[in-house]
Amino acid sequence: MKKAIKFLDMHFERVCMGILLVIMFVVVLLGIITRLVGSPISWTEEASRLCFVWMVFFGLSFGTKYDKHIRVTILPDRFGPKFASAVTIFWDVITIAVFIWIGFYGFRYVAYSSASTTFALQINKGIVAFVIPLSACLNVVRCLQKMLTEHIPEFKVGGKRAEEG
Repeated sequence: MKKAIKFLDMHFERVCMGILLVIMFVVVLLGIITRLVGSPISWTEEASRLCFVWMVFFGLSFGTKYDKHIRVTILPDRFGPKFASAVTIFWDVITIAVFIWIGFYGFRYVAYSSASTTFALQINKGIVAFVIPLSACLNVVRCLQKMLTEHIPEFKVGGKRAEEG
């Protein structure tokens, strides 16, 4: 059980994005082939778009996990590593609050959109929209992990540069 949880912690977003990428590739290829044959399938565009959207939302969590989102560092760089670590923790707290807000309203949007279906695939739109609160929850978890395992310990020792120096 511990191995499964550790595997999910390490690779969940990557595996989900990989599966969605393969599905999207196959669906787009199927759409191209059926158009060339002269008998296009109507649902390929919608299916590939849904895979892409879900992949983007998992990518957001993936970027949070590896601290790869864009940031402006001109002030933290000028005031030293301790200040830079404090700013990072501050933005972690803000990010968590924003994703909690997105998750709350994402669940409300799922409930709202559940009354209809997608045009071509006839999938419940609540299932499609579920990626919003799911991604928000994943981002909260990943941001908490990053803050508790890296950012706060860096702050305690005087910043990232203090470890490297």
